[in-house]
Amino acid sequence: MRELTVFYCSKCGYYAYYQLPKNAVCPKCSASMTKLPMTYQNFMNLDYEMRDELIGSQILGDAVPNCSVVQRITEPERQYNSRAVIAKQAVQIRELTQEVERLRDDNKKLNDTVTWMHATIWDLTMKNKKLT
Repeated sequence: MRELTVFYCSKCGYYAYYQLPKNAVCPKCSASMTKLPMTYQNFMNLDYEMRDELIGSQILGDAVPNCSVVQRITEPERQYNSRAVIAKQAVQIRELTQEVERLRDDNKKLNDTVTWMHATIWDLTMKNKKLT
């Protein structure tokens, strides 16, 4: 039987014990978890504060350079910020509405031209019939 290994989530800090690395997926954020470089027994010998400190230092050690903890915590909020998305979409909708209006004006001009051409051709055809 395999020994348990300690894994932690580098995004949210959740930690758990797994036998196989393929099973180490964070239940909170569905990210793959990272193996803690410590045996299960040594980890269990630590008190809760020391465990949290160890995992916190591991997360900070794996952090992207020039990336603050606040930036990492607020990244999902920025990524899924619906207000910003809606604001961008409002600008796009406004631009598309203007384009639709411009196309409607062009279409009306073309329809008027076709109507004029049809009437002119009809008049010329009637004049030709009268002459013959």
